[in-house]
Amino acid sequence: MANEITSGLLAAALTEDVINGAFDIVRSNRTGILAVVGFGGSLDATEGYKTSWLDTKVDAISSPMTAAALAAATTLPVADGSKFRAGMLVSAAGSDEVIVVTAVSGNNLTVVRGFGGTTAADIADTTVITIDSVGREENSLAENDGIYQPEVVENYFQTMDTAIEMSRRALATMQHGNTNDLRFQLDLRLAQLATQMDRALVRGRKAVQAIGGKDHSYTGGLRYYLDQSGAINTNHAAAALTLDAISDLNAEIVTRGGTADTIAVGVAKARVLNGLVSANYSSQRLSDWSNDEGAVNRLPSDLPLVGNVTNIVIDTNLDDSELIVFDSSKVSVKSMAAGNANAGGEWRTVDATANGQDGQRVRVLGDFTMEVRQSKTHMARLNNIA
Repeated sequence: MANEITSGLLAAALTEDVINGAFDIVRSNRTGILAVVGFGGSLDATEGYKTSWLDTKVDAISSPMTAAALAAATTLPVADGSKFRAGMLVSAAGSDEVIVVTAVSGNNLTVVRGFGGTTAADIADTTVITIDSVGREENSLAENDGIYQPEVVENYFQTMDTAIEMSRRALATMQHGNTNDLRFQLDLRLAQLATQMDRALVRGRKAVQAIGGKDHSYTGGLRYYLDQSGAINTNHAAAALTLDAISDLNAEIVTRGGTADTIAVGVAKARVLNGLVSANYSSQRLSDWSNDEGAVNRLPSDLPLVGNVTNIVIDTNLDDSELIVFDSSKVSVKSMAAGNANAGGEWRTVDATANGQDGQRVRVLGDFTMEVRQSKTHMARLNNIA
Protein backbone atom coordinates (compact mmCIF):
# COMPACT_ATOMS: atom_id res chain seq x y z
CA MET A 1 0.00 0.00 0.00
CA ALA A 2 3.01 2.26 0.20
CA ASN A 3 3.37 2.72 -3.54
CA GLU A 4 -0.15 3.79 -4.55
CA ILE A 5 -0.24 6.50 -7.21
CA THR A 6 -2.67 9.14 -5.98
CA SER A 7 -1.38 12.30 -7.69
CA GLY A 8 -4.24 13.96 -9.58
CA LEU A 9 -6.57 11.06 -8.85
CA LEU A 10 -9.41 13.20 -7.51
CA ALA A 11 -9.27 15.69 -10.37
CA ALA A 12 -9.25 12.82 -12.87
CA ALA A 13 -12.28 11.23 -11.24
CA LEU A 14 -14.28 14.46 -11.07
CA THR A 15 -14.39 15.42 -14.72
CA GLU A 16 -16.75 18.09 -16.00
CA ASP A 17 -18.94 15.43 -17.60
CA VAL A 18 -19.24 13.61 -14.27
CA ILE A 19 -20.13 16.82 -12.41
CA ASN A 20 -22.65 18.02 -15.00
CA GLY A 21 -24.31 14.62 -15.26
CA ALA A 22 -24.58 14.27 -11.49
CA PHE A 23 -25.91 17.82 -11.11
CA ASP A 24 -28.67 17.17 -13.67
CA ILE A 25 -29.86 14.29 -11.52
CA VAL A 26 -29.69 16.35 -8.33
CA ARG A 27 -31.51 19.27 -9.97
CA SER A 28 -34.34 17.11 -11.30
CA ASN A 29 -34.87 15.69 -7.81
CA ARG A 30 -34.67 19.08 -6.16
CA THR A 31 -37.75 20.20 -4.27
CA GLY A 32 -38.46 23.61 -5.75
CA ILE A 33 -38.79 25.83 -8.79
CA LEU A 34 -35.36 24.76 -10.06
CA ALA A 35 -36.86 21.37 -10.94
CA VAL A 36 -39.43 22.78 -13.40
CA VAL A 37 -37.58 25.57 -15.26
CA GLY A 38 -35.16 25.33 -18.14
CA PHE A 39 -31.49 24.69 -17.45
CA GLY A 40 -28.45 24.73 -19.66
CA GLY A 41 -27.20 26.53 -22.71
CA SER A 42 -24.90 29.50 -22.42
CA LEU A 43 -24.94 33.25 -22.88
CA ASP A 44 -22.15 35.65 -23.75
CA ALA A 45 -21.24 38.09 -21.00
CA THR A 46 -20.88 41.82 -21.53
CA GLU A 47 -18.58 43.85 -19.29
CA GLY A 48 -17.51 40.54 -17.77
CA TYR A 49 -20.63 39.96 -15.67
CA LYS A 50 -23.77 41.15 -17.50
CA THR A 51 -26.17 39.65 -19.98
CA SER A 52 -29.34 40.99 -21.60
CA TRP A 53 -32.26 39.97 -23.78
CA LEU A 54 -35.17 41.63 -25.57
CA ASP A 55 -38.64 41.41 -24.11
CA THR A 56 -41.77 42.46 -25.92
CA LYS A 57 -45.45 42.06 -25.25
CA VAL A 58 -48.64 41.85 -27.25
CA ASP A 59 -51.42 43.69 -25.50
CA ALA A 60 -54.61 41.80 -24.73
CA ILE A 61 -56.54 44.58 -26.51
CA SER A 62 -58.83 45.82 -23.79
CA SER A 63 -59.26 48.88 -21.60
CA PRO A 64 -61.76 49.78 -18.87
CA MET A 65 -64.27 52.62 -19.10
CA THR A 66 -63.52 55.69 -16.99
CA ALA A 67 -67.17 56.81 -16.81
CA ALA A 68 -70.59 55.34 -17.45
CA ALA A 69 -72.24 55.63 -20.89
CA LEU A 70 -75.95 55.33 -21.65
CA ALA A 71 -77.25 53.22 -24.53
CA ALA A 72 -77.65 56.35 -26.70
CA ALA A 73 -74.14 57.69 -26.02
CA THR A 74 -71.83 57.86 -29.04
CA THR A 75 -68.67 58.64 -27.07
CA LEU A 76 -67.01 56.07 -24.82
CA PRO A 77 -64.30 57.31 -22.40
CA VAL A 78 -61.63 54.63 -21.81
CA ALA A 79 -58.47 54.49 -19.71
CA ASP A 80 -56.15 54.00 -22.70
CA GLY A 81 -57.36 55.22 -26.08
CA SER A 82 -54.03 54.38 -27.75
CA LYS A 83 -55.15 50.76 -28.07
CA PHE A 84 -58.05 51.67 -30.36
CA ARG A 85 -58.48 53.07 -33.86
CA ALA A 86 -61.24 53.60 -36.41
CA GLY A 87 -62.64 50.41 -37.90
CA MET A 88 -62.47 48.26 -34.81
CA LEU A 89 -65.43 46.29 -33.50
CA VAL A 90 -65.53 46.37 -29.70
CA SER A 91 -67.82 45.09 -26.98
CA ALA A 92 -68.49 45.75 -23.31
CA ALA A 93 -67.99 42.92 -20.82
CA GLY A 94 -71.28 41.20 -20.04
CA SER A 95 -73.11 42.66 -23.05
CA ASP A 96 -74.08 41.22 -26.45
CA GLU A 97 -73.95 44.65 -28.07
CA VAL A 98 -71.43 45.14 -30.89
CA ILE A 99 -69.94 48.64 -31.21
CA VAL A 100 -68.00 50.19 -34.10
CA VAL A 101 -65.22 52.70 -33.44
CA THR A 102 -65.30 55.46 -36.08
CA ALA A 103 -62.73 57.84 -34.57
CA VAL A 104 -60.35 58.16 -31.61
CA SER A 105 -59.44 61.41 -29.84
CA GLY A 106 -57.14 60.87 -26.89
CA ASN A 107 -58.97 58.50 -24.57
CA ASN A 108 -62.41 59.12 -26.10
CA LEU A 109 -63.84 56.73 -28.68
CA THR A 110 -66.44 57.97 -31.18
CA VAL A 111 -68.68 54.99 -31.86
CA VAL A 112 -71.76 53.61 -33.60
CA ARG A 113 -73.91 51.72 -31.12
CA GLY A 114 -75.94 48.54 -31.66
CA PHE A 115 -74.00 47.51 -34.78
CA GLY A 116 -75.03 44.53 -36.92
CA GLY A 117 -78.54 44.19 -35.58
CA THR A 118 -77.48 44.08 -31.92
CA THR A 119 -79.19 46.15 -29.22
CA ALA A 120 -77.44 49.09 -27.53
CA ALA A 121 -77.25 48.88 -23.75
CA ASP A 122 -76.06 51.08 -20.90
CA ILE A 123 -72.38 50.61 -19.97
CA ALA A 124 -71.32 51.07 -16.35
CA ASP A 125 -68.16 52.81 -15.19
CA THR A 126 -65.01 50.57 -15.11
CA THR A 127 -66.59 48.07 -17.53
CA VAL A 128 -63.87 46.54 -19.70
CA ILE A 129 -64.10 47.35 -23.42
CA THR A 130 -62.51 44.62 -25.56
CA ILE A 131 -61.48 44.74 -29.21
CA ASP A 132 -63.23 41.85 -30.95
CA SER A 133 -62.05 42.33 -34.52
CA VAL A 134 -60.33 44.85 -36.76
CA GLY A 135 -61.77 45.93 -40.11
CA ARG A 136 -59.49 47.53 -42.71
CA GLU A 137 -60.47 49.41 -45.84
CA GLU A 138 -59.17 48.36 -49.26
CA ASN A 139 -55.61 49.56 -49.92
CA SER A 140 -55.20 50.39 -46.24
CA LEU A 141 -51.93 51.30 -44.54
CA ALA A 142 -50.08 48.92 -42.26
CA GLU A 143 -50.79 49.08 -38.53
CA ASN A 144 -49.13 47.41 -35.55
CA ASP A 145 -52.10 47.28 -33.21
CA GLY A 146 -51.25 46.22 -29.68
CA ILE A 147 -47.52 45.74 -30.30
CA TYR A 148 -45.05 47.49 -28.03
CA GLN A 149 -41.40 48.29 -28.74
CA PRO A 150 -39.02 45.65 -27.38
CA GLU A 151 -37.54 46.38 -23.97
CA VAL A 152 -33.95 45.50 -23.08
CA VAL A 153 -33.87 43.45 -19.87
CA GLU A 154 -30.60 42.83 -18.03
CA ASN A 155 -29.28 40.47 -15.41
CA TYR A 156 -25.89 39.68 -13.89
CA PHE A 157 -23.88 36.49 -13.68
CA GLN A 158 -23.08 35.08 -10.25
CA THR A 159 -20.25 32.68 -9.47
CA MET A 160 -21.39 29.62 -7.54
CA ASP A 161 -18.95 27.06 -6.21
CA THR A 162 -18.12 24.31 -3.76
CA ALA A 163 -15.11 22.07 -3.09
CA ILE A 164 -14.63 18.31 -2.80
CA GLU A 165 -11.57 16.98 -1.01
CA MET A 166 -10.22 13.63 0.15
CA SER A 167 -7.28 12.71 2.31
CA ARG A 168 -4.29 10.76 1.01
CA ARG A 169 -5.50 7.64 2.82
CA ALA A 170 -9.01 7.95 1.39
CA LEU A 171 -7.55 8.33 -2.11
CA ALA A 172 -5.40 5.25 -1.61
CA THR A 173 -8.44 3.29 -0.46
CA MET A 174 -10.43 4.54 -3.46
CA GLN A 175 -7.96 2.79 -5.78
CA HIS A 176 -9.07 -0.52 -4.34
CA GLY A 177 -12.72 -0.05 -5.22
CA ASN A 178 -14.04 1.93 -2.25
CA THR A 179 -15.65 4.94 -3.94
CA ASN A 180 -18.42 5.44 -1.39
CA ASP A 181 -16.63 8.33 0.27
CA LEU A 182 -16.30 10.17 -3.04
CA ARG A 183 -19.91 9.49 -4.06
CA PHE A 184 -21.13 10.70 -0.68
CA GLN A 185 -19.18 13.94 -0.98
CA LEU A 186 -20.25 14.43 -4.61
CA ASP A 187 -23.93 14.00 -3.80
CA LEU A 188 -23.68 16.22 -0.73
CA ARG A 189 -21.83 19.07 -2.44
CA LEU A 190 -23.97 19.07 -5.57
CA ALA A 191 -27.12 19.09 -3.44
CA GLN A 192 -25.61 22.12 -1.72
CA LEU A 193 -25.08 23.80 -5.12
CA ALA A 194 -28.64 22.97 -6.19
CA THR A 195 -29.98 24.54 -2.99
CA GLN A 196 -27.83 27.63 -3.57
CA MET A 197 -28.99 27.93 -7.18
CA ASP A 198 -32.67 27.45 -6.33
CA ARG A 199 -32.44 30.12 -3.64
CA ALA A 200 -30.87 32.55 -6.13
CA LEU A 201 -33.61 31.69 -8.64
CA VAL A 202 -36.30 32.68 -6.14
CA ARG A 203 -34.70 35.33 -3.92
CA GLY A 204 -31.66 36.60 -5.85
CA ARG A 205 -31.18 40.38 -6.20
CA LYS A 206 -29.42 41.83 -9.22
CA ALA A 207 -26.61 43.91 -7.76
CA VAL A 208 -22.85 44.43 -7.53
CA GLN A 209 -21.06 44.94 -4.22
CA ALA A 210 -17.39 45.74 -3.62
CA ILE A 211 -16.00 43.59 -0.81
CA GLY A 212 -12.34 43.79 0.10
CA GLY A 213 -11.67 45.90 -2.96
CA LYS A 214 -13.16 43.32 -5.36
CA ASP A 215 -16.58 43.38 -7.01
CA HIS A 216 -19.06 40.61 -6.28
CA SER A 217 -21.95 40.33 -8.77
CA TYR A 218 -25.28 38.74 -7.90
CA THR A 219 -28.00 37.47 -10.22
CA GLY A 220 -31.63 38.58 -9.90
CA GLY A 221 -34.32 35.95 -9.39
CA LEU A 222 -38.09 35.76 -9.76
CA ARG A 223 -38.88 37.93 -6.78
CA TYR A 224 -36.50 40.65 -8.05
CA TYR A 225 -38.25 40.89 -11.43
CA LEU A 226 -41.68 40.78 -9.83
CA ASP A 227 -40.65 43.76 -7.71
CA GLN A 228 -39.99 45.90 -10.79
CA SER A 229 -42.37 48.62 -11.94
CA GLY A 230 -45.17 47.26 -14.10
CA ALA A 231 -44.97 43.69 -12.80
CA ILE A 232 -48.01 42.01 -11.21
CA ASN A 233 -47.22 42.11 -7.50
CA THR A 234 -50.49 42.10 -5.56
CA ASN A 235 -50.81 42.84 -1.86
CA HIS A 236 -53.44 40.50 -0.40
CA ALA A 237 -53.88 42.75 2.67
CA ALA A 238 -53.33 39.90 5.16
CA ALA A 239 -56.43 38.08 3.90
CA ALA A 240 -56.71 34.31 3.72
CA LEU A 241 -55.71 32.53 0.53
CA THR A 242 -58.62 31.62 -1.76
CA LEU A 243 -58.94 30.01 -5.17
CA ASP A 244 -60.55 33.23 -6.38
CA ALA A 245 -57.44 35.21 -5.40
CA ILE A 246 -55.25 32.88 -7.46
CA SER A 247 -57.70 33.00 -10.35
CA ASP A 248 -57.58 36.80 -10.23
CA LEU A 249 -53.81 36.65 -10.68
CA ASN A 250 -54.29 34.39 -13.68
CA ALA A 251 -56.94 36.70 -15.08
CA GLU A 252 -54.54 39.65 -14.89
CA ILE A 253 -51.85 37.62 -16.66
CA VAL A 254 -54.30 36.69 -19.43
CA THR A 255 -55.48 40.30 -19.68
CA ARG A 256 -51.89 41.29 -20.40
CA GLY A 257 -51.60 38.67 -23.11
CA GLY A 258 -49.66 36.14 -21.05
CA THR A 259 -50.10 32.57 -19.90
CA ALA A 260 -49.06 30.63 -16.81
CA ASP A 261 -48.67 26.93 -16.08
CA THR A 262 -47.23 26.77 -12.55
CA ILE A 263 -48.03 27.86 -8.99
CA ALA A 264 -45.12 28.02 -6.54
CA VAL A 265 -45.76 28.11 -2.78
CA GLY A 266 -43.95 27.43 0.47
CA VAL A 267 -44.76 24.48 2.69
CA ALA A 268 -47.39 26.25 4.80
CA LYS A 269 -49.33 27.60 1.83
CA ALA A 270 -49.05 24.23 0.10
CA ARG A 271 -51.11 22.76 2.91
CA VAL A 272 -53.66 25.56 2.57
CA LEU A 273 -53.84 25.13 -1.19
CA ASN A 274 -54.24 21.38 -0.82
CA GLY A 275 -57.17 22.01 1.51
CA LEU A 276 -58.79 24.42 -0.94
CA VAL A 277 -58.50 21.96 -3.80
CA SER A 278 -59.74 19.04 -1.70
CA ALA A 279 -62.77 21.08 -0.65
CA ASN A 280 -63.70 21.87 -4.23
CA TYR A 281 -63.06 18.64 -6.13
CA SER A 282 -64.04 15.03 -5.61
CA SER A 283 -61.54 12.60 -4.13
CA GLN A 284 -61.81 10.45 -7.25
CA ARG A 285 -60.64 13.24 -9.51
CA LEU A 286 -57.94 14.31 -7.06
CA SER A 287 -56.54 10.79 -7.10
CA ASP A 288 -55.49 11.52 -10.68
CA TRP A 289 -52.89 14.00 -9.47
CA SER A 290 -49.38 12.82 -10.20
CA ASN A 291 -46.76 13.60 -7.59
CA ASP A 292 -42.96 13.75 -7.83
CA GLU A 293 -41.34 13.22 -4.43
CA GLY A 294 -43.67 15.72 -2.79
CA ALA A 295 -42.23 18.59 -4.80
CA VAL A 296 -44.37 18.91 -7.90
CA ASN A 297 -48.09 18.14 -8.21
CA ARG A 298 -49.59 17.99 -11.70
CA LEU A 299 -53.34 18.45 -11.88
CA PRO A 300 -55.61 16.60 -14.33
CA SER A 301 -56.12 18.80 -17.37
CA ASP A 302 -59.88 18.95 -16.88
CA LEU A 303 -59.67 20.41 -13.36
CA PRO A 304 -60.19 24.16 -13.80
CA LEU A 305 -58.45 24.97 -10.53
CA VAL A 306 -56.86 28.26 -11.45
CA GLY A 307 -57.22 28.89 -15.15
CA ASN A 308 -54.69 26.91 -17.15
CA VAL A 309 -52.27 26.26 -14.27
CA THR A 310 -51.49 22.55 -13.97
CA ASN A 311 -48.33 22.40 -11.82
CA ILE A 312 -48.08 23.17 -8.12
CA VAL A 313 -44.48 23.43 -6.90
CA ILE A 314 -43.44 23.50 -3.25
CA ASP A 315 -40.35 25.63 -2.69
CA THR A 316 -38.99 26.26 0.81
CA ASN A 317 -37.37 29.50 -0.38
CA LEU A 318 -40.79 31.13 -0.68
CA ASP A 319 -42.20 32.88 2.37
CA ASP A 320 -45.33 31.57 4.04
CA SER A 321 -47.05 34.82 3.07
CA GLU A 322 -46.51 34.65 -0.70
CA LEU A 323 -47.48 32.73 -3.83
CA ILE A 324 -46.07 33.02 -7.35
CA VAL A 325 -47.85 32.09 -10.58
CA PHE A 326 -45.65 31.86 -13.66
CA ASP A 327 -45.00 30.40 -17.10
CA SER A 328 -42.14 27.94 -16.57
CA SER A 329 -41.09 28.21 -20.22
CA LYS A 330 -40.13 31.86 -19.65
CA VAL A 331 -37.67 31.11 -16.83
CA SER A 332 -34.30 29.42 -17.26
CA VAL A 333 -30.86 29.16 -15.69
CA LYS A 334 -28.07 30.06 -18.13
CA SER A 335 -24.33 29.68 -17.78
CA MET A 336 -21.69 32.11 -18.94
CA ALA A 337 -20.32 31.10 -22.33
CA ALA A 338 -16.83 32.55 -22.01
CA GLY A 339 -14.63 30.85 -19.45
CA ASN A 340 -16.76 27.76 -18.95
CA ALA A 341 -14.54 25.42 -20.86
CA ASN A 342 -16.80 22.49 -21.63
CA ALA A 343 -19.30 21.68 -24.32
CA GLY A 344 -22.29 22.30 -22.07
CA GLY A 345 -20.99 25.55 -20.67
CA GLU A 346 -22.19 24.63 -17.18
CA TRP A 347 -20.04 23.42 -14.26
CA ARG A 348 -16.27 23.16 -14.58
CA THR A 349 -13.68 21.67 -12.26
CA VAL A 350 -10.33 23.06 -11.14
CA ASP A 351 -7.62 21.25 -9.18
CA ALA A 352 -7.45 23.32 -5.98
CA THR A 353 -4.99 21.18 -4.01
CA ALA A 354 -2.76 23.36 -1.82
CA ASN A 355 1.00 22.99 -1.73
CA GLY A 356 1.92 20.38 0.84
CA GLN A 357 -1.67 19.24 1.37
CA ASP A 358 -1.88 15.63 2.57
CA GLY A 359 -4.66 14.87 0.13
CA GLN A 360 -6.36 16.54 -2.81
CA ARG A 361 -9.06 19.14 -3.38
CA VAL A 362 -11.11 19.92 -6.48
CA ARG A 363 -13.11 23.11 -6.87
CA VAL A 364 -16.46 22.89 -8.71
CA LEU A 365 -17.63 26.24 -10.02
CA GLY A 366 -19.74 27.96 -12.63
CA ASP A 367 -21.04 31.40 -13.55
CA PHE A 368 -24.82 31.49 -13.88
CA THR A 369 -27.58 33.99 -14.53
CA MET A 370 -31.37 33.72 -14.29
CA GLU A 371 -33.11 34.53 -17.55
CA VAL A 372 -36.60 35.72 -16.63
CA ARG A 373 -38.45 36.67 -19.80
CA GLN A 374 -41.70 38.62 -20.05
CA SER A 375 -41.91 39.03 -16.29
CA LYS A 376 -44.64 41.68 -16.63
CA THR A 377 -47.01 39.52 -18.65
CA HIS A 378 -46.33 35.85 -17.85
CA MET A 379 -45.98 35.82 -14.07
CA ALA A 380 -47.47 37.33 -10.92
CA ARG A 381 -46.91 37.36 -7.18
CA LEU A 382 -49.47 37.45 -4.40
CA ASN A 383 -47.88 38.72 -1.18
CA ASN A 384 -49.01 39.51 2.36
CA ILE A 385 -51.26 36.44 2.55
CA ALA A 386 -52.57 35.62 6.02
